[in-house]
Formats: sequence, C-alpha cells, structure tokens
Amino acid sequence: MQLPRASLFLLPWFAAALLAQQPEWLPKVEALLAARVQQPDAVGFSVGIAKRGQVLLAKGYGLAEAEHGAAATATTRFRIGSITKQFTAAAIMLLVEQQQLALDDELGKYVPEFPLQGKKVTIRQLLNHSSGIPSYTDLGAEWESKQPLELSHQELLALVQGKPFDFEPGTDWHYNNTGYYLLGMVLEKVHGKPYATVIRELVAPLGLEHTRCDDSRELIPGRAQGYDVEGGVRKNDALLGMSQPGAAGMMLSTGGDLVRWSMALAVGKVVQPASYAAMTTPLVLPNERDTGYGFGLMRAELVGRPLVMHGGGIHGFNSQLLHVVPDDLHIAVISNSSQASADKLAKDITRAVLGIEKAVAADLPIPAAVSAAAVGTFQFDDIGMALEVTATDGKLFAKGKAEGQGRFGMKFQGGREFRAAFDAEVKLVFSADWKQLTLHQGGGVFAGTRQ
Repeated sequence: MQLPRASLFLLPWFAAALLAQQPEWLPKVEALLAARVQQPDAVGFSVGIAKRGQVLLAKGYGLAEAEHGAAATATTRFRIGSITKQFTAAAIMLLVEQQQLALDDELGKYVPEFPLQGKKVTIRQLLNHSSGIPSYTDLGAEWESKQPLELSHQELLALVQGKPFDFEPGTDWHYNNTGYYLLGMVLEKVHGKPYATVIRELVAPLGLEHTRCDDSRELIPGRAQGYDVEGGVRKNDALLGMSQPGAAGMMLSTGGDLVRWSMALAVGKVVQPASYAAMTTPLVLPNERDTGYGFGLMRAELVGRPLVMHGGGIHGFNSQLLHVVPDDLHIAVISNSSQASADKLAKDITRAVLGIEKAVAADLPIPAAVSAAAVGTFQFDDIGMALEVTATDGKLFAKGKAEGQGRFGMKFQGGREFRAAFDAEVKLVFSADWKQLTLHQGGGVFAGTRQ
C-alpha cells in the first residue's frame, strides 16, 4: 500500500516514540540472554519480566526441541517443577477462605487411606514442610527404579508408607514432596475432581492460557523437551511418569504466564490479602529457627532487597520465579536444560533491570587458626546433604559428599564468612564455636551441623 507523502514524515517520529517506550534495561537483558543461550550447558529459556502491573517481556530463547531445531517462543510450555507448589498452596487457601477446610484440620480427615502411625499431621504442616512424613524423592534407588512409570496414588504413597517419620510433626522442617502430593489428594477430595481440573479452573480467570498440568501421554501443543548436558553433549532427560510429581511439581507454564500469576497473587486477585500474607510468612520452629518458608513461597533477599520466591527442578528442567517486593518487579526464568541454572539467570536479569552490578567477593588470606577450625564435615538435614570442608596449600575447599558433586573453592571474607568461588552470592558462615555452618544459596538458608 502506498503511504501518503505526509505520512513519511511521521514515521521517524513514530519510531522514536516507540524507542522511548522501551525500557532502558531491555538491550542489556537481551544481550545477556543472547550470550547465555550460546553457552554449552544451555538449550532454551522461557523468560518473563513484569513491573508495577505491566508485563514488559515475555519471550522464548534458544530451542524448545533440539532434534528438529524447534525454536522456543513466548508460548512454548516448559515444566516448572516445584513452582507448582504455590499454585497448590493457593488452591488450598481458597478452600480455607470458603470454609471448606481449615489449616489445622488433620490429614486423616481427607486422606484416611494414608497411615500416619498414630501421629497427628495437619494441612498447615503439609504446606510448610513440617509434617515429618518422608519425602519419596529422598529415597534414592528405591524411587529411581520407578521413575519412568505412571503411578496411582496408592502406588506412589506405598513408597513411603510405613517408613519412620523424619521427626515428630511440627518440631522440625524438611523440604517434602510427599507433603504436597498429599495436598493434591486433599484438593481432589474436597473438589471431587482431578487435580489437573482444579488447576485449570484456578488459572482460567487470570488468562494464563499456557499454564496447565503436564501429562506424559497427552499430545500437548508447544510443550518443550527437557535435556541433560553431559560433557558438552545434549541428551534427552531421563523418563519420568508425570503422575508422580503431582501437586508438588507436575505443571507446565511460560515465563510470561508465571509473572502474570505472580502479580495477580501478590495483589489479591487469586487469594485474599490475609491468605497471601500467610503464604509468605515463614515458619519459625520451636527452637526459634526461621525456616524462610511459608506455604509454597519463600522469603529471601537479593542485593539487600526482600524477595518472595520459589524455584523448581525436575528431569530436564529448572525454574525460578521471584518478586522483588520494594520494586514490584517480577522475574520468571525456565530452562529446559538441567545444567543451565534458571535461578542464576533470573538474578542476573534482576540486577540488569535494577541497574545493580554483580557483587565481587573478596579473597583474603586465611589465617591458620581459621583454616584449622573450619575443616570438617557438616550435615545439612534440611536438604539431605553432607558438605566436607578441606584445606590445601592455605586455601579452603568444600565438596558435597555425594556422587557427582564437585569441589569448589571458598573465598575468605573475614571473620567466619566465606563465599563460593563459583558464585559470590553463595555464602557460608560458621558459628562462633565452629560447630555450625550456615549455607545461603538460591534464596534459601540451610543449617549444617558438624559431624
């Protein structure tokens, strides 16, 4: 079509106006993502950025499927893993608001078929991971041998049924996928319909068109493939029957949908403000330890700013969704490579948007007395990990005592604080008597005890 001559003079002005509307941080974020997707551990990413009620970026990068070279787009569905838990928690809180259940109701009222060995476990304890029920994902080979299978509720719960509780309900904290799987069963019992239907009805009013539960056998348009990267070579992720994550991690979404969800949740469009406050209020244990975990959401901080956040990890995928509260900034990143960290990329994007440079850790000489006091093995019961601290040639190193976990350097910051050489935001702080080691990583705070 031939434009009127006068219109030609308007085009440069119109283009300038569009450029003026573009966030000043956008070129930096695009450059960051363009570089990240070229790194050998990456395959594809789904990214969402929203601020003060407006979605500013919703886009796919890299590949959704490598064998056919299918590009990731804004509508490509990625597995989000444990970000699913906040959807489950919100669905439970809606039932609380409707007085269809209470947080201190006992699990046995809704799932009587799961034996509790005479213990009282409440809905609240399932939500904040203080039930003490063993997590089926902690069972090692016993669970791994069944991962490719589609399991019924009865078959999955049989993995933990009758096993000793990790602790008395309400007395401690341990991240627990069984607890959230059981919450999905509670939702099914009260609603009288499958968990996938409950989620579909939860997200539909929000216009989250690309958010739903996964299904191993169903043909789902736009679903990404997950990958592992071994020795720089991409491999399909190991098989996982998608019935198994259940309400703990079976959902698909996009970066754009996740930031829309995060905004809606924070401003009372999903649950009432009092319910959201409960979801974001961390459990404090009887010993006064702050777990940082509420109901499907965590409290943390980044560059001195308070965050509400939760990440996820599932075969071939990992994810991060965070809300920088004082800036009303919402960032979502989903990776379809288990090795390409969504958490790290989300925090790099956050810094770029806020115009904050990444911290650089000091690397001070380590006094001999500090080195001698730090060496030892520390058990982190919360995350089922032991960390061994060793000294070599005046330097300290830490290594997880499990197969496949590498050694990393510890940079001394003075006092009893160290930072990981691979990431300055990973902080390790020893107690005054050197018997405790606190690990700050990924927004979480984990306590380790010397063995």
